Amino acid sequence: MPILHTVLFKIKEDSSDEKVKEMMAAIAAFQNQLPELIQSMHSGVDKSAQTQGFSYSFTMIFKNKQDLDTYIASEAHTQFAQKIGHLLIKNAIVVDYEIPRHKF
Repeated sequence: MPILHTVLFKIKEDSSDEKVKEMMAAIAAFQNQLPELIQSMHSGVDKSAQTQGFSYSFTMIFKNKQDLDTYIASEAHTQFAQKIGHLLIKNAIVVDYEIPRHKF
């Protein structure tokens, strides 16, 4: 069953706009780096006033849990977390769930 993977995150206060843009570009690059795993992807800046500081997010859809697990263990994801993510991200919330197939 398809899996929706959503990450919301707060940026550290001392992060420059340039570094945040680089981070978002690195996230967007995942789809080109791992096209066999990521079926679709969206990322951006929240426009709501109700974010509680979680103002950046991305959502990916994977064919199944195995593909999500492969993505999490991938070199691209690991390098992002080690080289970029921990420098700029203050806090994150990750939500993964199966996308039900509804028939109407």
